[in-house]
Amino acid sequence: MTLPVPMPRPSYSQARENLVKAIPPKIICLLACGGRDCRYEGPACWRPSQQAVRGIFSTWVTDDIIAMARPSTHLIQRYSIIEQFQRLNIKSIINMQLPGEHGHCGPPLEPDSGFTYSPQVFMENDIFFYNFGMPDFGVSSQMGILDGVKVLAFAVKEGKVAVHCHAGLGRTGKSHCVLIACYLIYTLRVSPSEAIHYVRIKRPRSIQTRAQIDLVFDFARLLAPQLIQYPTVSRRHGFPFSLQQYLRRQNLLLHGVEARALRDLPKVVHFLCGRLTALALGRTLCPGAQAELERRAAILDLTAEVRETLVAKKVFLHVLNDQMNNRKASLDYSSSSSSWDDPEGFLVRKREVLLNKRSYSDSDLSKITLFQDLDVPYPIPAEEFSRDMGPEVPGNEQKPADPAQAALKVEQCNGSSRTRGGSAPALRGINTRNIGKKTKCTAKKTTAFPKFRSDAEFRRSLRSTRPVLASQAVAKAMAQQEPTGKDVLHRAALLQDELNENEYAWAILATESDPAVIATLLWTWLEKLKEPVLKAEDIGRLISSSQGLNGLGNLQKAQEQTVSCVLRCVAQVTSLCPQLEEAVVCRAVQALTRRLQDDSRHCTALMKAFEAIVKGFHCHDSGTRAVSKATKAKKNK
Repeated sequence: MTLPVPMPRPSYSQARENLVKAIPPKIICLLACGGRDCRYEGPACWRPSQQAVRGIFSTWVTDDIIAMARPSTHLIQRYSIIEQFQRLNIKSIINMQLPGEHGHCGPPLEPDSGFTYSPQVFMENDIFFYNFGMPDFGVSSQMGILDGVKVLAFAVKEGKVAVHCHAGLGRTGKSHCVLIACYLIYTLRVSPSEAIHYVRIKRPRSIQTRAQIDLVFDFARLLAPQLIQYPTVSRRHGFPFSLQQYLRRQNLLLHGVEARALRDLPKVVHFLCGRLTALALGRTLCPGAQAELERRAAILDLTAEVRETLVAKKVFLHVLNDQMNNRKASLDYSSSSSSWDDPEGFLVRKREVLLNKRSYSDSDLSKITLFQDLDVPYPIPAEEFSRDMGPEVPGNEQKPADPAQAALKVEQCNGSSRTRGGSAPALRGINTRNIGKKTKCTAKKTTAFPKFRSDAEFRRSLRSTRPVLASQAVAKAMAQQEPTGKDVLHRAALLQDELNENEYAWAILATESDPAVIATLLWTWLEKLKEPVLKAEDIGRLISSSQGLNGLGNLQKAQEQTVSCVLRCVAQVTSLCPQLEEAVVCRAVQALTRRLQDDSRHCTALMKAFEAIVKGFHCHDSGTRAVSKATKAKKNK
């Protein structure tokens, strides 16, 4: 939610900015900076509270980013800057200067680097050095700022980061604080006004010129359309895009290992297929989900810090408490993904209802996952153990009733209508008649409860059947032509909006446990593309090839990676329920080509080609598992 903040105003007058632009930067440095006695070249003019790194004018803007004036070889040696960096866990330093800038300020520049220090000094002590030079009293290009922001986001993952220009303020016209403000927009999706005001509060007299303010706003306008995952013509999220257009936008934003791994594969397809596979195999999280959850926690902490700082300094134009209360009251926490942003309100409204239930629906299970994340105890009834169709929900300390043992007791009862617990259980397949005087217990012939020697043996049998049931549930959800139930459609629509508006929405997907919702998101994304993933000529190349997995090599790289990801997911989901493979493959053909009703002949041929590819994935995965088992056996020996 974007909060109402005033438009940031420049502290430089238009005449002053024009004068600065007209005078060469070297002359300004010679006449106005102070020469050897420049106050930004040492700690003499600054209070201890203004020296987060002792000896340098520096301030923590966030818990992970420090804005500071430039260090020098003299300061590094005198104040042990390297040791301070190591003690503060600062792993990277980003220099926003060009070589030779402000040569008249402070000590002479180092001849080998053109800066007041040698970057090699930091790199020799395992501190990464990055240089993104902006022209003095100017601004960088949008793509230059985006590259700097991506490097800053990567560096923050490695440890804390120090960012500096000459003075560490907006006085030099470029200000490394512009980079930090753009980083906040990139990471938190806050408004540019919020980002500028927050950085100004943390680092007074920064981002002072109109050019700097305009650069931050232009960066926000550049970033907004790149973040859209689901286009909707009727709403504010823009128009449909093709697969190649999406990948170009994605490559602008991703960085590091993720950028290399997803160069030709849409992240949304990769993540949704991984989540469906995890649910089918009974795993709690899919690959990469833990990193997204940790990222979400860091983003929420930083967002809270930004909002609290702005409220404390009375930057907002209106009182926010009434707005937040009205927003919480208007949210439907039973189905809205906004409840993940406000778990306290969710608990107040739903905790008592869930704790008093005797059985749980699939939507209830997704809410129970939130209780687990918040360390809130919850009961799991006996009925849930007998019908479990999804992944196991760990963390339940309450021992549930055993339905099989209860059924055996009912079958063995001789006239008594109560078990040892004192209540008459209502079990599937068990009919109780004439309750009162005498109860005759009869069991349907089709319902046969196996006898188990112990409770542990019964639980082992449940674990052995759980993956099959989970795979069937996921495969059925993927095979549906249209999702059943308004709740599924409503939840999927809300998650689409979250992916378009919240940077931590990937963590919401990582905890979504309803396979129907995830399958709807996957097929909807593929079908909303401006062009189908496989066009007529691509289908012809696949049909003419009878090479199975090798046939995918006839496609373009992006098409190959996308189709391969979807069909590998189909293979893994249907590995335990092959009877549903044909239906799931048919749904994949429809989503990838959108030609199911148009050309039945080509559709049948493409179905055979896809089934051959799925079979190839089955064989490949079986071989991989065999090699893995052999490797483990050798290690054990």
